[in-house]
Amino acid sequence: MKKVLLVIAVTVLVIAIGVGCYFFFCKKDVCKNVIPEDAKAVMVLDAKQLLKEIDISFSDIMKLLKSDKTEGNGIDFLCPMYGFLSNEGYLCGVFALSDADEFEKKITDERLAVESQRGFKWVYVNQILACFNDEKALVLGPISQAESQNMRSKMVEWMSQRSSKSPVLSSVLDKDGMLRLRSKMSVVPSSYMQKALKYLNVPYDLDKIFLSAELKVEGKSLCLSIDVESENDDIKGYISNSDDILRPIQGSRLQSVVGDPVVWVGLNTKGSRLLETLRKNSVARLFLIGVNLCMDADMVIKSIDGDVSFELSDISNKKYDYTLKAQVNNKDFLKNAKDWNIGFLGKNSVFKAIDDNTYMIQESNGKSYFGVFDNQMYFSSNQDVSKLTESTASDNFVKKNKSKIADKIFYASISVRKLADFPELQNITRDDKGSMKLFCSNIDRVTVSATDFLHYEVEITTKEKLSDFVKELMK
Repeated sequence: MKKVLLVIAVTVLVIAIGVGCYFFFCKKDVCKNVIPEDAKAVMVLDAKQLLKEIDISFSDIMKLLKSDKTEGNGIDFLCPMYGFLSNEGYLCGVFALSDADEFEKKITDERLAVESQRGFKWVYVNQILACFNDEKALVLGPISQAESQNMRSKMVEWMSQRSSKSPVLSSVLDKDGMLRLRSKMSVVPSSYMQKALKYLNVPYDLDKIFLSAELKVEGKSLCLSIDVESENDDIKGYISNSDDILRPIQGSRLQSVVGDPVVWVGLNTKGSRLLETLRKNSVARLFLIGVNLCMDADMVIKSIDGDVSFELSDISNKKYDYTLKAQVNNKDFLKNAKDWNIGFLGKNSVFKAIDDNTYMIQESNGKSYFGVFDNQMYFSSNQDVSKLTESTASDNFVKKNKSKIADKIFYASISVRKLADFPELQNITRDDKGSMKLFCSNIDRVTVSATDFLHYEVEITTKEKLSDFVKELMK
């Protein structure tokens, strides 16, 4: 009999847990239907997906939800929240309500007037117009009070939709990150786009070019993937023709002086194509003319053919240890190096030859070394770094991250912890509540990389488990 009762108790417990999880994690998405068909951009924040990705217990979730930051406002934080840019140019947000009466009370407690109209309740404050019913709330702005009267009918139409026909929304829902975004490139101010696409000498329709982003949690990392998507053949052709400006990093000759550099940047390029691109930019062209008065800069750039890396190893005590290396296919640029007059770049700069392949630049604040070693050009604060090989550098940064670096066309990583120790940044990393200091102390590195010209990734790596980091931020 006891065994039967135990089985029944276990069964009831399992069912209870299952039902609880269903209602906790599987609430109906009541907000997505609000998105208008002509929305130019859509973003979704999915708390349920966040809880799946972060290693955080059920009890911790409840503590967070019942904290002073979330309790008593009537908002259902477990349902997906949406943001969108309307065709009229308004920023909009829509979120589910767990208790509409509590939400209204929160508004009236702030001494704001709530009125009823067209089956919804409305509030206007500080150029923000909001309407809500028992299920959800829609917020729109910035908008003047006069214009807000004209937008009410449109907001009622959106709130009353039974389904959304937005193609931008459907693309967002196809992804599963906790934060997702899709936007037409036409929403970016035209002045910025004209600069970014200055070299794209082909017709293009920005309404047919899309920017997609997805934020995921992976272990101790927050990974933001950014994709530029287009079916425009002219744009695809331009990207294809630019392949040799930045090419996949090979990695066989890359190396690092230390295991945790302040900054490390890697790429692979063909110098002749890079020089051709630089000359198309008026500022870069003027800079090259000035540098060529002192040295054969064009020949130096043309000689590059392969992996290029820059490492800032140390910034402590105002000491800057750095190394720039690039694979070269010739060293013809050194033939006239002894005649270079680097002094034009600074009154106190002196350029001296150590031997046929090594040169020293003496400045008032220290020495730098330039030359070629083993088919690699280098410019460094350390004379001996030219002899460093991967086999002699133990536990270096490149070795630890080689699988991530290889095949990327660009890879840059910054140590937030070391930057926070930089004297000039000490004041920035302190505030009254210490939030910035807490952020810097918990973030290990920030890395930006690109697979090609259309696919990018930003990775924030934390030292602590992300669940602990989130709970600390919520305190």
